[in-house]
Amino acid sequence: MKHINLISVLIIFLLFGCKDNYKTVPSVVVNNDSSVNPQVLNPESEKLHTVVVKEAIQTPTYTYLNVSEGDKNFWIAVNSKEVKVGETYFYVGGLLKENFESKELNKTFDELYLIGNLVSANHGNQLSSNDAKNEDLGTVKESVSNSVKTNIVRQNGSVKISEIVNNPKKHEGQTVQIDGECTKINIGIMGKNWIHLKDGSKDDYDLVITSNDIVSVGSVVTIKGDVVLNKDFGAGYKYDLILENGVIVKK
Repeated sequence: MKHINLISVLIIFLLFGCKDNYKTVPSVVVNNDSSVNPQVLNPESEKLHTVVVKEAIQTPTYTYLNVSEGDKNFWIAVNSKEVKVGETYFYVGGLLKENFESKELNKTFDELYLIGNLVSANHGNQLSSNDAKNEDLGTVKESVSNSVKTNIVRQNGSVKISEIVNNPKKHEGQTVQIDGECTKINIGIMGKNWIHLKDGSKDDYDLVITSNDIVSVGSVVTIKGDVVLNKDFGAGYKYDLILENGVIVKK
């Protein structure tokens, strides 16, 4: 997702008021609309941030983190998850809130960034594109529902994920086009964005596509990519089947 329009920004404002009553932190907050107050959004909203956790405060709904990046120390908040003090994490974007009052903590933060996608630097635990049975040890999972949208419109030239999975050798080395719902995205890992797509044609199988593009979790997109088999990126990223060099055709 390269841009969000003014309507999207207004929706975000409605979700994230001055109190801690927001329900879901957006997966990526990016803005290029000069009409929006620059003090509200992070001016480096597309930058990959590398932070070290100095303090973690867990609440039933959210995790508040005091982090350092270079010589800067600041607070961020993410949907409740296990985070380890002293470890390094990545994120992109962030919605800046000033004088943010947390009722859960009875505390007001002078400045706090709402973060949607916090990824552990120890991200090499994801071993396959369909590892839902494995324990999640730091990779951010952002599934928005337990079932994929059933009204996905097939674009001309698209193939179903099941066709590729059921006959991978036939498609090996080819550029294919698929339509699907983004159920998860990991951003800026090894210089790539890792998009997970499902189309409902192969049970709950999600196909991973590496790309320079960013899409929002829950959106239905059409994407082209090169079919690669038995790919080992190192650091635990090993796939029997993956699409590389993904380019968004329609979203």
